[in-house]
Amino acid sequence: MRGFGRWSTVIGAIVTSASLWMTSALAWANGDAEPSVSILMYHHVSESTPRSTSVSPDELRAHLTYLRDNEFNVISLTDAIAGIRGEQSLPDKAVVLTFDDAYENIYSAGHPIMQEFEMPWTLFVTTDPVGDRPGRYMSWDQIRSLHDDGVIIANHSLDHAHMPRRQGFEDEATWRQHMAENILQAEQKILDEVGVSYRLFAFPYGEYDNELLDIVEELGFTGFAQHSGGFGPSSDFRAIPRFAAAGIYANLNTLSTKMAALSFPIQAVRYQDTLLSYDNNRPVLEIEFEVRDFRPSQVTCFIRNQPHDIEWVNDNTMRVQAEEAVNVGRSRYNCTAPSISKPGRFYWYSQQWIRMDEEGSWPG
Repeated sequence: MRGFGRWSTVIGAIVTSASLWMTSALAWANGDAEPSVSILMYHHVSESTPRSTSVSPDELRAHLTYLRDNEFNVISLTDAIAGIRGEQSLPDKAVVLTFDDAYENIYSAGHPIMQEFEMPWTLFVTTDPVGDRPGRYMSWDQIRSLHDDGVIIANHSLDHAHMPRRQGFEDEATWRQHMAENILQAEQKILDEVGVSYRLFAFPYGEYDNELLDIVEELGFTGFAQHSGGFGPSSDFRAIPRFAAAGIYANLNTLSTKMAALSFPIQAVRYQDTLLSYDNNRPVLEIEFEVRDFRPSQVTCFIRNQPHDIEWVNDNTMRVQAEEAVNVGRSRYNCTAPSISKPGRFYWYSQQWIRMDEEGSWPG
């Protein structure tokens, strides 16, 4: 979404809920849910790898069984992008499956299950480790085999570095050059080895800042992150959300809601930057909605998994700010609202933050 930008001015005043309900009534009545896709993100398919980034083969099979048996439509990532852009039709309850990092167990344990269910998927490859650590990462022969089987092979950087983190010796121009080279060299490696270049890029750790978003756009890539939310026409195509589906997030009791998530219709999102200094620890997020198919009175935002107060600036614009400092490292504000036209389904928007420590770094 091109409405993302630097939050600079504070506008308007708080309106009462009663006023908000009256002025939005026609919009609720006349609006329908806009096209939306839920993108799921996996890493390891194993019972012996770190739980936080792993699903067992049985869990993956259970996820795919649920999708198959509950009228979801698993589509390719390229079809999802084309559908959201209005270039082709998009089915209801559309879901995309993605795997990051090219771990060998994705090939040996995950791919046979995917073939069993005949569902399309995408592999985001970090290129430097491929072939260098047999048994942990795939070989290029294995990745070419996946491509031959119809898997989309996409870009996850050269080295899986924390890309927004500046090194002490780098000025801003040098850092920007290094980041562009990292993305382009990984894309070239995939083209040389596999013969494809989709210009789809997944940020390592899902980490990005305003400058990285600009770099991805300037290079002509579509970007993918790891904050949650439905992917729709209002999404920022430089950092498309994906739902984590491993570890504690593999539980179908909660994952099933995310599979059915909807993309909020949004006119603009305003914030200063996703990368926060140590002292800038209570970021302000302002969202200007296109109010349809949900009631503003039912929008709930969560910080640290707890509901948080929202300030309504006007009929369709809300502002939220953490009451206490967000943690050093990665965090999010998550906002949801139930759909009117699709009972049981929720609009979902998430904003990523990275707060640096006093040395300009962060854990993980």
